[in-house]
Amino acid sequence: MGERKETETQREIAKEKRALSQQSIPLGYQQVYSCPACGSGQISAMAMMDVFACDFCRHMFTANLQTQSVQLADSVQPMAWHWTGHRWRAAHQSETTAGLVWGFALILTAAPVGLISISNYVFPPSGGLQFVLSWVALTGVSHSIMSVWLLAEYHRWPWYVAGRIRLQRLREQLSEQWAA
Repeated sequence: MGERKETETQREIAKEKRALSQQSIPLGYQQVYSCPACGSGQISAMAMMDVFACDFCRHMFTANLQTQSVQLADSVQPMAWHWTGHRWRAAHQSETTAGLVWGFALILTAAPVGLISISNYVFPPSGGLQFVLSWVALTGVSHSIMSVWLLAEYHRWPWYVAGRIRLQRLREQLSEQWAA
């Protein structure tokens, strides 16, 4: 009987936790949120200022509580995010520009591979097929890497931004070690 009562209590606690997690949390200076810029850190209000700051990427954000949005305050790029109650959503990304960037990335990857494949089909090399396949694969991989970099720069994916910050900190540590 005691075990049954204990499991019912655990179920009630789990229900309350789910209900709390489904509630929309409004944007306010008293809360701590995930960082919309890097995705790795957390932003919280700075003391005696109406500004949020990230503990990982060190960016500062100005908040507009009426529109439930924050804007990057320490960058040249005008980047803003809207708080949905659970997560951040980018504010200034238009569908047309995103489509153009994705289209350019696709062309950047497919066009060189296609040109090399067609030229090797029309003018077959005398050296063998192994070199042709390795050249096409190398071109595909290198241009795919460039396309992913382009898309990550445009969309500012959190894993990419966090990686750039970690690399920058590593470079700073190495330069300090070399200077000492």
